Amino acid sequence: MNIWITGCSGFLGMRLAKHFANQHHVTGLSRRDCAAASQSVSIDLARHESPRQIEKLCAESGAPDVVIHAASKQPGPGDLADFVDANVHSTSNLIEGLTQQPPRLIVYTSTLSVYGRPAIIPVDESSPAGGTLPYGATKRWAEQLLETFHRYSRIVVLRLPSLYGTGQADSFIDGLASTAELGDSIELFSRGELVRDALHVSDVVRAIDNTIAHPPHNAFSILNLGCGQRINTSEWARALVHALDSKSAIIPVDREASQFDLYADISAARQQIAFAPMSLAESMKVYADEIRA
Repeated sequence: MNIWITGCSGFLGMRLAKHFANQHHVTGLSRRDCAAASQSVSIDLARHESPRQIEKLCAESGAPDVVIHAASKQPGPGDLADFVDANVHSTSNLIEGLTQQPPRLIVYTSTLSVYGRPAIIPVDESSPAGGTLPYGATKRWAEQLLETFHRYSRIVVLRLPSLYGTGQADSFIDGLASTAELGDSIELFSRGELVRDALHVSDVVRAIDNTIAHPPHNAFSILNLGCGQRINTSEWARALVHALDSKSAIIPVDREASQFDLYADISAARQQIAFAPMSLAESMKVYADEIRA
């Protein structure tokens, strides 16, 4: 099978390339080299010439069977135009370049941030998309662009929570781990009661593997991924401190966090792609073992 992975040099893309390259031909599309891919192609999907580059690649190397579209500008600093280029223009250019030789399946890694601040949790796929920050808004626009392509390829949108694992530096869980490794006190805003959703990156790799092996029947599908449980920051911190055998004290403080309670209803993903995330204790052990290695 010929699998293309956009954003192949990124945190998730690199993990996907390592996983699939064992059994398939993986073409990594990224601005930087992807050593884990069978073939690495330097391309900036946001640039206007990228559709022609994709057409040329299809002609020279063969059309992909599956495209995993993981290229993205992640939350953080940046103008709206930066997010539009990275998340919207890159998606538009990708599907334009694939029109003549479309893959049978496109898997898009979106985000739970498209829901904004939901009125009810857990949030399910029927909840309105209301993200107003540039990251969530542009990821939603990319979803809508991909929906227009479903007459050419089956489209599966996976809305992801925050991901953690070695090689990721800016997630909530990775931040906890950095503090716990030092044995420093861990202060948790909102008294440690804030509900957060997160997944170890290996859970997402397995979910994408399942999606490719047994995709949903619909031409266009949206599925939430997440831990599947209502876990607050105190529970995350205690589990991680225990897994790392850390001496860090966990200190809930009254200062309000800037985030809001959020976790996803993952029943549709359980049913349609047999998604089964690790338990809290298991995922923390896997992460702790990675850190020690």
